[in-house]
Amino acid sequence: MSSLVIGIDSSTTACKAIAWDRRGRAVAEGRAAYPLLQPQPGWHEQDAETWWAGACQALRVCVSQVDVQQIVAIGITHQRESFVPVTATGRPLRHAILWSDERSRAQIAELEARFGRDALHQLTGKPPNMTMALPKLLWLLEHEPATLAQADKIVDVHAFLVQRLTGHFRCSLASADPMGLVDMAARGWAAGLIRDLGMRLDQFAELAEPGTVLGQVTLAAAQATGCL
Repeated sequence: MSSLVIGIDSSTTACKAIAWDRRGRAVAEGRAAYPLLQPQPGWHEQDAETWWAGACQALRVCVSQVDVQQIVAIGITHQRESFVPVTATGRPLRHAILWSDERSRAQIAELEARFGRDALHQLTGKPPNMTMALPKLLWLLEHEPATLAQADKIVDVHAFLVQRLTGHFRCSLASADPMGLVDMAARGWAAGLIRDLGMRLDQFAELAEPGTVLGQVTLAAAQATGCL
């Protein structure tokens, strides 16, 4: 029996799910759009629940076109710098802040003054910039400290969807890297930077090397996505 792998692309405006066979041919596809929120000029947010709803809808459409018994794996790609603080069960505590959000210009300057632009570049592989999560997390620490204090986890789209699919907060190193909080030499979270900013290391998902199996799809997730 031929086996299929499903790729999920949870992008800024929609989720796509495509089933691929062993020859690299796309044999089925599903898609679901979701809205972008702009509460203030230059602010870009989303209800993270729409990421999961979009993934479920896209997957249901996709798998309805194939034999679900042939599906052997699901992979995820996504809008990588976007993030959301959540509870221990994965419930969002506020809207997600997206990679395109521009509220943290002052925080970029603050990071460079506190830690040094070159030092941060050497540590994380990139200098502070508007796209990454790092200055936006500093903005939250300054403007919504209670939200981050309550957060059991601060997750990107990848870790959010992995938790919904498997029940575990896990994330690929390649997906977490653009957040600007990864120690590139140690291939793990930059623990000292996270501590110095006023967050806890345990607020971030467990990291794994790219290609690692991150978990098994739960019964509830299989039912929600039409894979059962």
